[in-house]
Amino acid sequence: MWRLARDFTAQARAASGANILLGICLIASPWVFGCSGRSAFFNSVTVGTLVALLAAIRVASVRHSVCLSGINLLLGLWTIASPWYYEANNRALTNDVLIGVLIATFAIWSAIATDTDQSRGSGASRGTYDQHRAAPGRPGKAGGRSLTGIAGPR
Repeated sequence: MWRLARDFTAQARAASGANILLGICLIASPWVFGCSGRSAFFNSVTVGTLVALLAAIRVASVRHSVCLSGINLLLGLWTIASPWYYEANNRALTNDVLIGVLIATFAIWSAIATDTDQSRGSGASRGTYDQHRAAPGRPGKAGGRSLTGIAGPR
């Protein structure tokens, strides 16, 4: 029987990667669907750029940027609400609501996958093997080995 590996870091990166693509779609949407004015145009371009940029940072540094998923969640919720604020046409409204729901969903998935990964003790929060097995009186050393695990002079 096949056993599925749970690689939560890969899940967080995949969700953030999807948000990069959604941000690019949001940037292109004023030209594809039209917009009701300059404010709506700049809203789509600005929010799309922020979503793509924050998601790209998440892909590069998953464990140290969980809060960026929260910001993308807020941007996704704003993308859902903004068509009513800017009185968008039906095509733009449908597009913005759909993209906003997807951005929010992937932002939540990215944050949850990262939190799950960190709570299992992986990554920087766990430390290295040698840090936990440091010999008494010799911080950073464990049986003559350095923190990198390479044998050093005794």
